[in-house]
Amino acid sequence: MKINISKKHNIFKNSILLLFILFSNIAISQTHQEEEIDVLLQKAENSRRRFNHLEQLQYAKKASIVAEEIKNSQKIAESYYSMALALALMELPKESFVFVKKVSQEPYYQKSKLLQAKLKEVKAFDYYALGLTSQFDKEMPGIVKLLKGETSKDAIILLQRTYLNIGVGKPDSAKYYSKLCFNELKKIPEKDIHLELSDFYRYKGTEFLNKKPDSALYYYQKSLAIDQKYKDPILFLDYTALGDYYSVQKEYQSAIDFYQKAIQNIKEQKISPYHFVNNDLYKKIAEQYEKLGNTEKSNEYKKIYLDLQNNLQSKRSANVDHALKIILKDKEEEHKKTENNKYIWIIGGILLLIIIFIVVFNILRKNLKHKETLITEVHSTLQEKEEIISQKTVETEELQLKVNDAYNEVIDLAKKNDPSFYFRFQEVYPDFQKELLEYSPGLRTSELILCAYTFLGFNVKEIADYTFKSVNTVRNRKQSLRKKFGLSGEQDMGIWLRNLIDDKT
Repeated sequence: MKINISKKHNIFKNSILLLFILFSNIAISQTHQEEEIDVLLQKAENSRRRFNHLEQLQYAKKASIVAEEIKNSQKIAESYYSMALALALMELPKESFVFVKKVSQEPYYQKSKLLQAKLKEVKAFDYYALGLTSQFDKEMPGIVKLLKGETSKDAIILLQRTYLNIGVGKPDSAKYYSKLCFNELKKIPEKDIHLELSDFYRYKGTEFLNKKPDSALYYYQKSLAIDQKYKDPILFLDYTALGDYYSVQKEYQSAIDFYQKAIQNIKEQKISPYHFVNNDLYKKIAEQYEKLGNTEKSNEYKKIYLDLQNNLQSKRSANVDHALKIILKDKEEEHKKTENNKYIWIIGGILLLIIIFIVVFNILRKNLKHKETLITEVHSTLQEKEEIISQKTVETEELQLKVNDAYNEVIDLAKKNDPSFYFRFQEVYPDFQKELLEYSPGLRTSELILCAYTFLGFNVKEIADYTFKSVNTVRNRKQSLRKKFGLSGEQDMGIWLRNLIDDKT
């Protein structure tokens, strides 16, 4: 008897040990995945600092996939936020708003004032890109209200940046807001805030550039000095600022030298080449040579600038297409997830039926007297399940009919100005964007969307109503597109678009 008790005790101990090992492995695995997410989000942030927003979007997307696997609301929200920010910085506001909404639906969002403030900043960027500057101005005070009293490094960095943004929009109060910004920066050790401090000094320098050149030079040199002190490899903004100073001082050769340094730094650090054009470095060098009377050099750099501008426009269009594909893939994955959940429920239902059948069968064997009653119950249960399956089949057929009615869906999305309109339109007309860009490279996303509305047969007034723009705005944009396409006054743009796509396909 003692031996049996001992064996049972050992079995119990081994079971507890196995359970402990199992749960430990699960915990270790989840910790490893959280670390993987943090690494991916840090890579996304590093890409943002190098102005490579497409790469930022890709890393953030990978982080979101892992976060969704472990159902970690904080990591999911942080990943979606990074995606929303990347899309905003790529000037894709409508697509950015999709992920802004996703962030706000996560439970962690309600707990984090910092994340709420960060999301307000992204929304402000999106409003600005859409030309809604009043909405941009409304978001800024909301960030200040959320972060007042917050002591974390990230909160202070965002708050000081917000003060600068408010100051830019209120020139008369710029000095007051720059002081508030500097007061926030002083709360953190210099080594932890040197990037933001450098930005602040450049901001101050630009503020004094045309008023007090000596003060501008002082702040520009301070910005460069602090970046060099902490061995920051990205210095092109400092060099560009100093080039601007010497240009104002009419020391044109010195200005050229600093602009050249900026270009070299961009190349060495493999920064997104968009900033060659964004800062007009080649154009600025051309202007300096022109002022020096060197027409040959001036024309040489003008040509480089124009060629680069054209190349970068094509690259930007390619990046936008890539970003849209990532978003479309995200929607497909959501659809697959919904489908998988449906199959899980179906499989669960089947397993439940099997279990019920086994239980009923055992009861039948033990209770022969109730055999007929139990068989009737089983048949009744199976019949009910068959009716459910039959109902599901009918629902599936109805869903198929809705899918086939894609055109009506696209029209409805267009009338609602739904952010997903253009994604769905490309699914229904997959050759549209490709053929249009082959005919006229460099079209912006907003122009492609206007072409889509026109392709579907909407007139100017309808487009204006549905997209909440003025009739004149829509008419002017259509007229601009007509010029790009070389259409005569008699040609109907909608018919021309449909003929173009039909002929190509």
